[in-house]
Order: sequence, then C-alpha cells, then structure tokens
Amino acid sequence: MKHDHNVQVKYIKAWRSKEKALEMMRGNATESYIELYLYLYMLQITNPGSIIELKLNENRCFLYVFVALNASIKGWTHCIPIVVVDGTFLKSAYGGTLLVAATQDAGGKTFPLAFCVVDSENDESWEWFFIKFRQSYGIREGMTIVSDRHESIIKGASKVYPEVPHVFCIFHLLSNIKSKFKKNSKKIKDAFFSAANAYTVKKFEYHIKELDKVDRRVQLFLQEVGYEKWAKVYSLNNRYSNMTSNVAESLNSVTMSIRELPICTMLESLRALVQKWSYSNRNTANATSTRLTTKFEEILKKNYLYSVDLTVHPSNHILFEVHNGERKNVVDLSKRSCTFQMDQIPCAHAIAALQKSNLDPYDYCSQYYKKETMVAAYKEIVYPIGNKETWVIPEHVKSVIVYPPEGRIRVGRPKKRRCKASWERNGNPVKQINCGKCAQNGHNRRTCRNPKKNV
Repeated sequence: MKHDHNVQVKYIKAWRSKEKALEMMRGNATESYIELYLYLYMLQITNPGSIIELKLNENRCFLYVFVALNASIKGWTHCIPIVVVDGTFLKSAYGGTLLVAATQDAGGKTFPLAFCVVDSENDESWEWFFIKFRQSYGIREGMTIVSDRHESIIKGASKVYPEVPHVFCIFHLLSNIKSKFKKNSKKIKDAFFSAANAYTVKKFEYHIKELDKVDRRVQLFLQEVGYEKWAKVYSLNNRYSNMTSNVAESLNSVTMSIRELPICTMLESLRALVQKWSYSNRNTANATSTRLTTKFEEILKKNYLYSVDLTVHPSNHILFEVHNGERKNVVDLSKRSCTFQMDQIPCAHAIAALQKSNLDPYDYCSQYYKKETMVAAYKEIVYPIGNKETWVIPEHVKSVIVYPPEGRIRVGRPKKRRCKASWERNGNPVKQINCGKCAQNGHNRRTCRNPKKNV
C-alpha cells in the first residue's frame, strides 16, 4: 500500500483487511460448520456408494467427519494391499487434525483412500477412524497397515484390525532411536536402513552386528519393538517396498495449503484433488502401451540388461509357484540374496533362469504392476457436487444444525510448519536469538538480566 498508493497502513489494519479478503474467498470458519451437513448430503448424492459419516456431541457440536469416496472404495481392490495412515494438524481457526489413509496404484502413484477430520490425535479419534475405514474397505488378503509409532494408532489398529499386521515406518523409527539414545551418527542410519531393507536373514544379521558396534542399546530397543514390525525379511506380509510412510506424508505435503481452509472448503478441495488425480492417472493408464506400468516396465528392462552376462548353473534349486491357477517352475535364488520373492518382479538372476527355461518373465510379475490393474483402479469417476446455487436439498436435511467444535477460537498466527528435531535440520543449527542489550545469545532484550554492554 505504501509503495503502490503512498498510503501508510498499520500492521493490524493490513492484517484485518487480509483476513476479510480471505473470508470472502474461502468462507467463514464458523458458518462453514453450519453448512457442513448440506455439503455432505450433496457429496453423497453426487457420488453414490461413498461412505460419509458425521459425528456430533450431545450439544450438536462437531466432533468427527469421515469421507471415503466410491471411486476410492472400488479402486482399492486393484491397488497393493498396503494402507498407510497418518495424521497432520489443521491450520484453520478451530484447529483439529486431518487423518488420512492412502495406498499405491499399479503405477506406484499415491492413491487416496479416506479423509477424516477429528479434534486431535487421541485413542477415541483413531479408533473411530479405523472402525469407519473397516466398514468402507473391509479386509484383504495380504493387507498391511503402515504408520509411525503413535500410541493411539497402535491401539486403534490392534483393536479394529487385530488380524492385520501393523508395521512401522523405518524413517520414524530411526527418529525414535536418535531421540532416545541421543545419537546422530551416520553409521546408525546406514546400518539400520541396510538391516531394514535386507532380503535375507544372513544380510540382516550382518547389519545388526554393525549396529551393535555403534551402540548395543539400539539393537535391544529394536528387539523390543519387534523385528517383524520394521525389517523386510521378517515381515509377516509383503510390504511391496513400502518401508516408510511416504505415501501418506506426500499426501500431507500436497494438502498443506488446503489445511488452512474452513471445513467445507477443505473437504471440497480434497474431493477436487482426488478427482484431478483420478482423471490424470486414468489417462496415463489408458495411454500406457506396455504390459507393465511405466515404473515397473523400466525396472524389468533394467534387470534384463543385467541378466545378459549371468550364467544359470544346473545346481540351482527349483521351487513351485501357483500362477493363474497353473503350477510353474521358478528358480529358487534366495541363497543368492535374490529380490525376486519379495519384490515380486524378476531380478536379473531370475530373468536369466526363466529365459533358460523358456518362460516369460512378465508372467511372474505381480498383478499390482500391470497396466490392466491400473486401468481397473481408475474405472470409477469422482463426480463434482456442482454449484451451490443449483443444489436441491430436502427440508429435513436443511433443518439439521451443526455447531462448530466446542472451545474458543485459537488466537495468534497459526503455525504453518511443524518444529523439526535437531537431526532433521541437515546439520544446520537453530538460529540463536541475539540480545540487543548485552549482545549475548539465548534471550532477547525484554528478558535480559545482564548489565548493559558498553559500546
């Protein structure tokens, strides 16, 4: 204002003006809750088959809302059976937490499954989320839940999904190790990640011994956590290389600006995001000309190039695998640290063995890597809800009143990013406050108790 119009405006006036403009664009945070039931009704009408649930307290104040779109529910059976869950704080006036569940499609792309807005990450909210998720998606063979070690997630998953293995993100587990033992050593990171991603017990034990050399307590801590919770070789189900919760973390990163919006605008933005991704990935899948999706086709071709110089010896053991109802021979290369069995895509050794037996390597790739699987995942369409002025809503729906969450609106500027631990700052220390009175670090002029420095 000063530069363009030569008008001096105080900070508070500029701030109020900005907030007013944003409210005109996004809507009012309080009024958005009043319109929430109407929005959810239209979302259900335009996307039949979706599971949408709203929970209020005895005073009809907002508690939780769960949304799983029909397109995501139908596409889930064609995605890998891995569910990555995570929670991230909201930055709107009433705060709260956004819980998300996501997986990966046949192309290795993020496939959103469900969104849930709750008051905070606690035992009740996570249990309610898992209950609604199970009602929407049920349970699949080989299903695995991946998350960080949040206690409420552990309790909720074990109570609602007791038959499904719940494993941990190795990146978050490493952060627990560094926080618990105050270690910021590159040796711990390398040894731990190598052990977690080892394909054989022999390799795993080797890296565990390397970890012992750095700090014996770390190995004991990992034993208490349970090797099956983080190590690929001990996993009860195939993790399909999902050793971290990056699927959900990347979704949280995309929704960073969305989390500032009022609840109705935020839910509509999430629906629009799923619609956009669904449309884009559907076109990508239909345009794919190879038998596998682009990502895994490149992996298979790379492995094929390495297989050219390999020799298959007659002493290799043979195992039988049932594929499409037929019994086929597959060379057992587990003693050579082969990745074929876990990654479910032929490595260089397996390709050499299969070609020697006149077998097609494509027949031994997982169905979750194939083009037709990705096409099937995006068969259903995410429909828009239309302009608000065109909504046709019955009177009994209009009569439902939803009040904002109980508690006062938070004051001050909301945080945009979470506070990072020291080991996450890539070695960059926190900027120290420099006192303008005594010129020492660690405090400011207002809290200074030292004598004034003579200049």
